[in-house]
Amino acid sequence: MRADAQAMIREGYRQSLAGTKGSLVDRDAMVHQAALRAQALDVADDGLVFGRLDLATLEVRYIGRIGVRTSEHDSLVIDWRAPAAEDFYRATPEDPRGVVRRRVLHSRGHTVVDLEDDLLDPDAADGMTVVGDGAFLASLARTREGAMRDIVATIQREQDEVIRAPADGTILVRGAPGTGKTAVALHRVAYLLFRHRRRFGSRGVLVVGPNRRFTAYIERVLPSLGEGSATLRSLGDLVESVTATVHDPPRLARIKGAETMATVLRRAVTDHPPGAPDQLRVVFKGVVVTLDRPRLDRIRNEVHRRSRGSVNAARGRAADLLLDALWRRFTDVGGPDAAESAEGAETALWNAILAEDGLASLDEEPTRENGEPKRTRFEARVREQRAFTDFLIAWWPIRRPLDVLRSLADPSRLRRAAARDLDTTDIEHVAASWSGNSPLTYQDIALLDELDSLLGSPPRPRTTAPADDDPFVVDGVNILTGEEVVDETWEPEMRELTTSIERLERSRRVDDGVVEERPEYAHIVVDEAQDLSPMQWRMLGRRGRHASWTIVEDPAQSAWEDLDAARRAMETALGGPRPRSRRKPTPQRPRHEYELTTNYRNSTEIAAVSARVLAMALPDASPARAVRTSGIDPQIRLIAPPDLATTARAAAEELLTQVEGTIGIIVPMPPDDEPTQTTLFDTPPEPAAWTAPDHLAEGLPDRVQVLNVLEAKGLEFDAAVIVAPETVAAQSPRGLRVLYVAVSRATQYLTILTTEEAFLKSLGGDPPGRSG
Repeated sequence: MRADAQAMIREGYRQSLAGTKGSLVDRDAMVHQAALRAQALDVADDGLVFGRLDLATLEVRYIGRIGVRTSEHDSLVIDWRAPAAEDFYRATPEDPRGVVRRRVLHSRGHTVVDLEDDLLDPDAADGMTVVGDGAFLASLARTREGAMRDIVATIQREQDEVIRAPADGTILVRGAPGTGKTAVALHRVAYLLFRHRRRFGSRGVLVVGPNRRFTAYIERVLPSLGEGSATLRSLGDLVESVTATVHDPPRLARIKGAETMATVLRRAVTDHPPGAPDQLRVVFKGVVVTLDRPRLDRIRNEVHRRSRGSVNAARGRAADLLLDALWRRFTDVGGPDAAESAEGAETALWNAILAEDGLASLDEEPTRENGEPKRTRFEARVREQRAFTDFLIAWWPIRRPLDVLRSLADPSRLRRAAARDLDTTDIEHVAASWSGNSPLTYQDIALLDELDSLLGSPPRPRTTAPADDDPFVVDGVNILTGEEVVDETWEPEMRELTTSIERLERSRRVDDGVVEERPEYAHIVVDEAQDLSPMQWRMLGRRGRHASWTIVEDPAQSAWEDLDAARRAMETALGGPRPRSRRKPTPQRPRHEYELTTNYRNSTEIAAVSARVLAMALPDASPARAVRTSGIDPQIRLIAPPDLATTARAAAEELLTQVEGTIGIIVPMPPDDEPTQTTLFDTPPEPAAWTAPDHLAEGLPDRVQVLNVLEAKGLEFDAAVIVAPETVAAQSPRGLRVLYVAVSRATQYLTILTTEEAFLKSLGGDPPGRSG
């Protein structure tokens, strides 16, 4: 099969030797498809066959990453997504489904290195050999290598039900940490692309993660399953040409993520732009016509009231309303009479000159009662004036989202846009976060997307030559549309003919400098959905107006404070009724909800600690059931605040000798101005109780990662060191839930370093004098 794919690539290049345009098209199509096939075969070659089913009927089925058939079309390997492979995941000892033995093969390259068998029907075994301790439990204790692996060989029944759920509508997957929600969602993407290739492959699948660490962690899973067409983005990478890698402090995140920011931004784009002139002054027939700031503001409000499209596209309407206001002002000051007198005197002078030369006199322009020809001439002359064109460019500039957001770094401008929607004490903090030196945050990206939907895309360069006497072209720019236009040397040029699918694919790429319209996808996967703010849901909703969804969440892990508001925004994004909308609501899409109940990540010893934190955060919540015991007890130590950094580093160095895989040092968020009081200790911890991550990571090997609690979302490590959990709990009203996430990251070793004795006792640590 691999040889055939390579032969097809060579044949494609050979056909292009004909030298015709048609042969070039044939070459591109053939080589593209053959290269995709070759890539999938190369990926699947490592661990091609991972499963075997021995059935009661004596049939043997081999399960693999892709399907393989002989030249006579006999099945050698069944694709794991095919219906015939379903029994590999659904069969259990209680319901063997005709399966006697399920075998998992572990291989490196073309060599089988290990076998693990599950005997599902002992009565039908008839002396069948059983090897290993069981593939599932053996997979749980394996070493992590810094990137998520696929679980295609060890998918459990409750996970398989989610993966093979109906393709229409919304799939909502809930589960505690370690239940495999992320892996299940990624395998579902591979399943959908296999079973519904035409539907999802053509319009695209978007996978959204909370941050770049997370997307880097999961990026190998889909290619290892032979699927490379899905688009993988973090919440900081969804808007073209900008990116975010930092989180706002909880207080700022709460403000920026609230849906009221949509109203604030709407006011911001309708406000007087920075640097816009306060007066328009033109001259016609010796009459000076002026529009002052109040009149200009009324015109601006009227343009926004009438415009249903984007703000950037409304400059032409703004020009028309300005001309209308100038004409009315012109008539108010007696301009028509003065202009007529001046024009009459000018005509008489020219007729006298012409009479002396024996030439015919000038004919006066006929005038109608409604004055229409006079107004037409007035508007035409005013449009040609540089004073008007320069004013229009400055007064209604073509704005970009980042320009608007940065302009709100001016507290007075933000105060006007906020009106009563923001607390006055918060305006200074929010404005400072948008100053020129401040990096963009994850919440800022959602605000930029909102601004983009309000402003509309910047005009693209014109592809046709302008008329030589076009009065609206100033310095190569059409003042009404903002389009760049060509000069007198313009010549027609060939443009590549593309399909809508090709433009959609090109819009997903960020390396070719081409910015297309915002893409919409056929299916969207949202991981860690419980942390999304209403503004982030609005951003995702624009990309999936007609999409089906897979939503992965655990409300107990939520770092977002107003879950009700986020839930309403989610329902709107998923196609539910929009608030205050007069449109008839669309039919509710089908929804299927699943809950994963087994903790596959943590040992029972680590799960017990995370259960104590969950009980503090949500007393009524039930933790997932851990199925693996390691015999390694977590270390919970009471440390003096000045010794936190030194002790954390020493703990990581000790763990390096105990595990071969990854180690995470998880620290609190950068300090906020107002820590949240909790009931676990009398006074909030000092923000300086922990040390900056860069210092902790210095000199440690790459398999040690230092990250804050929000960056740790969705990741897992062989060992984890939690620094200052009391600070994490105090940083936001949801601090205990964030801590619950942190303590559930480790698979083998867990070390917690606290400065509060109350926390030591709450987490089950030894009292002072007994801790190690």
